[in-house]
Amino acid sequence: MGLLRIATVAAIGIALLPSDKEQQQHLYERAGATAEWVVTFCDRNATVCAKSAELWTQFVAKAQFGAQLAYEMAREHYAGSGGMNAASLKLDDSKSVGQVAPAVLERDSGTLTPLDKSPDWHGKRTNRNGI
Repeated sequence: MGLLRIATVAAIGIALLPSDKEQQQHLYERAGATAEWVVTFCDRNATVCAKSAELWTQFVAKAQFGAQLAYEMAREHYAGSGGMNAASLKLDDSKSVGQVAPAVLERDSGTLTPLDKSPDWHGKRTNRNGI
């Protein structure tokens, strides 16, 4: 479907191009002048470009901060609800791994406990008639 859409837009664009040599030359000159005008914008408006660069730098810094904040919040949320794993288990330097309860060590290995395997939601109960 996307290829058909692209082909249709391209066909309309080609159909709108002028067929007269003089009109083609005029369109070519205007396209070149427009491209030059766009490329030399910062030469003509140095203060606007400097302010835009400053604002862009601030925007990028804020976007990075927001993404980092969202990532850390999601990581904390899922680490807190996902139970204990090797990354979230913090042992004191005085304790060794042998002093941790066996159930904790079993969960660190990535295995599931029977409680983990039981579903939180069972769905609707049916009555005698199966409804």
